Amino acid sequence: MAGSTSAVILCVKCAGPGTPAETFCAKCGGALAKVCGKCGFKNSVAKNYCDHCGTAMALLAPSAQAPQGGPAQGPAPAEQREIPQTVIRRIPAAGGGGPPPPPVPQFNLPAAGRMAGGPPQAIDPNSVYAPGPATFNPASMTVMRRKDRKQNILFFIILAVVGALAWRQLDIYLKPENAVPRLAARYLDALSRYDSPAAYEMLSRDSKASCTEEEFKALRDPTPWTWSDLTLAGVETDVAVIKYQIKIEGKPPQEDFLFFLKEQGAWVRPFNWNLLKKAEEAIAQSNHDMALLVAQSAVRINPRDPMARGYLCEAVFYRKVPAETERECALALRLSQTYPSKLSLKSLYHLHAILGDTYKNSLRKFPEALEQYNAMLAFPALGQDDQCDILLARADTEAAMGKLAEAAADLSAAERICQKPEDVDFIRQRRTELFPR
Repeated sequence: MAGSTSAVILCVKCAGPGTPAETFCAKCGGALAKVCGKCGFKNSVAKNYCDHCGTAMALLAPSAQAPQGGPAQGPAPAEQREIPQTVIRRIPAAGGGGPPPPPVPQFNLPAAGRMAGGPPQAIDPNSVYAPGPATFNPASMTVMRRKDRKQNILFFIILAVVGALAWRQLDIYLKPENAVPRLAARYLDALSRYDSPAAYEMLSRDSKASCTEEEFKALRDPTPWTWSDLTLAGVETDVAVIKYQIKIEGKPPQEDFLFFLKEQGAWVRPFNWNLLKKAEEAIAQSNHDMALLVAQSAVRINPRDPMARGYLCEAVFYRKVPAETERECALALRLSQTYPSKLSLKSLYHLHAILGDTYKNSLRKFPEALEQYNAMLAFPALGQDDQCDILLARADTEAAMGKLAEAAADLSAAERICQKPEDVDFIRQRRTELFPR
């Protein structure tokens, strides 16, 4: 077994003395090392044996340590030497000189428990000794924390800016002003190239429930057509209207429109054309119950469709429900002033006539009835029979309101226009009733 030698703890930077309880120099903050008194190798402070020569190292008393970092001269007294916790047997070197050979490998398992010198320490590649546990200088630690904080703040600022830009682009992309025209273009492209399944997928849930894909495909006119000049005509929270030019083969271009509604956060196409055709056929056949059912379904699919409301107005009128007739007909006329529709002037005139008759004969709301007749007289290109009917109805309404002078004027105007014998007889009868001699 190798003999023992004295050792001192010195700073590797300023060569100042240190103690076993310290890891860094109290003077300059440099690392401390235990210097072997035999070979001068700088070991970790926690080492009891020299890593180079294997000699047991005993610390000198603080007063006997070398002042400038050189090895101590002579061994320390026996009472000052630390008793080693373990004894490492080594084979003496041949000839008595040079470092001893490496220890013979041992195959027995190490005993459980903590190592005397603590866990293995990382070795600095620029040093010839193994330093103790890494410890940061408080001042350096503060600088590093400030640097990390600045880097983190900069990272989050960049992340927030990138996120805000991405969110803005997504918001612009999803705005109805941009999203609905894109969807309308896809819908028209699918229809124009006879891709009915793709167009059918864009319909609303209620539209699909009332119209099968086969029925939707059958309603597509086989005549080739193209579209152009697509624009957003109007947009609200949950409804948007698209206008475009459609060019059917063999016909001049004409303006058409599409409705889109928001359904569960997505824009969809409310398709009710199949129901409107059924409502029209039912009214023509005087099947007022069927007309009412299909018209209600058409309105449920697209509540803002003036034509669907118009068919519902006519259906409830024939069912003789005045209150509902007033509501639906008035709403159909208001919608026709806001949203585009395929209601012709003749259809709008018919709605005014239904509403005027309901006000005058069922609800006895004479001022409201008078407004409807005035609106009807303002329609362009009215025939003599239509003018005659309106003047007689308005004269009757004015008489009920006590406006006899206005009623007499309308009767006189009707007398110059009306040609049917029954109308002429009615004029004479009303004059006799209103102005007896």
